[in-house]
Amino acid sequence: MTPDNPVPTWPFTREDALLPPPEFDELRARCPITQVEMWDGSRSWLATRADDMRAILRNPVMSADSSLAGYPNSSANHAASRGGQKGFIRMDAPEHDVQRRMLTTKFSIPKVAKLREFVERLVDELLDRMEARGGPVDLLEALAAPLPSMAICEIMGLPPQDAPFLLGRVNQWMDLNSDPERSAAAAAELSRYLDDLITERLEYRGEDLVSQLLTEQFEPGHISRLDLVGMLNLLIVGGFDTTANMIGLGTVLLLRHPDQMADLRENPELMPGAIEEMLRYLSVAHHVASRVPKEDVEIRGVCIHAGEGVMAPIPAANHDPGVFAEPSRFDIRRDARSHVAFGFGIHQCLGQNLARLELQVVFTKLLSRFPTLRLAVPENELDFRNSMIYGVSALPVAWSLERDS
Repeated sequence: MTPDNPVPTWPFTREDALLPPPEFDELRARCPITQVEMWDGSRSWLATRADDMRAILRNPVMSADSSLAGYPNSSANHAASRGGQKGFIRMDAPEHDVQRRMLTTKFSIPKVAKLREFVERLVDELLDRMEARGGPVDLLEALAAPLPSMAICEIMGLPPQDAPFLLGRVNQWMDLNSDPERSAAAAAELSRYLDDLITERLEYRGEDLVSQLLTEQFEPGHISRLDLVGMLNLLIVGGFDTTANMIGLGTVLLLRHPDQMADLRENPELMPGAIEEMLRYLSVAHHVASRVPKEDVEIRGVCIHAGEGVMAPIPAANHDPGVFAEPSRFDIRRDARSHVAFGFGIHQCLGQNLARLELQVVFTKLLSRFPTLRLAVPENELDFRNSMIYGVSALPVAWSLERDS
């Protein structure tokens, strides 16, 4: 970098709440792999092109182990949240592959399809309560947060009344602005809850996922208790937070585009493709694709030395004009299936089939039952969360009493 082009400071600030920071476009055009200054004064590499992101995430030299020196974190709390027990998402092959295979069939398309009836019934119940209560309501509290958390509780056999406690721990843990000690305490509380759950299920087995993992993997000695807690942690964090934020931000996005919302309502067969475009456009997992090389590696002619952190932000890749024409334009009829909203390579999101099912069901029913849905406050009054998973803190909405006949 030169005095005319100083080292940028990470993380960047969004100008539009639903779009990535403009620095991604500037750097992609000028210097697609560049160094940025981190919160602690250290430097990490930043990749802003989709093909470079894929090259980084598929390269076995690039480690996902967040305990390694040089691993990039976006804040002090980010660093604290990645300390201690790690799930397999922070492991490298072959250790990662062994643990991931324990869950792969549990979240396959056929397995997830069996949950459709439950998800549809749950969404109907949540919308019934919302309608009976009347607006304005916080859509996050009434719908976006309960749906994915209750679905994970169903899969894991957790008491539904525990969902608010678990969601609170996840939000505190993931908040980039949180005090590191509070974040670590929230993570510890969640781990203790899951360790107690294992003790309980060892005595009283059920048909749930936790019981299956104990019978199939823990008791035969294929996984340690500590790693099993880490695995269950991943299911809670991934299952609760990401989909909830997609529902919240997706609603804001659709309300910005009433013509496309009407198109979806009139043509529900467009919903699967629209969900892919929403995933691409919003890219809520905006602080997750980081690596540190275990040996020197070259990407796009740039030598990255062992121990130098590398970030490949999902929003930058999903808004690369080399992949998506006019990437800042939201278009539900776009073919967005090549997006990397769920990551790329061996670490891509295990629960993406469940997330797609939940999003398709919830938006189909929400648009159908609440055709006059609107924000109850101006959009610029919404509080957007500075968290590892991007979203809104609350989403006040209202609607007219009349419904479609």
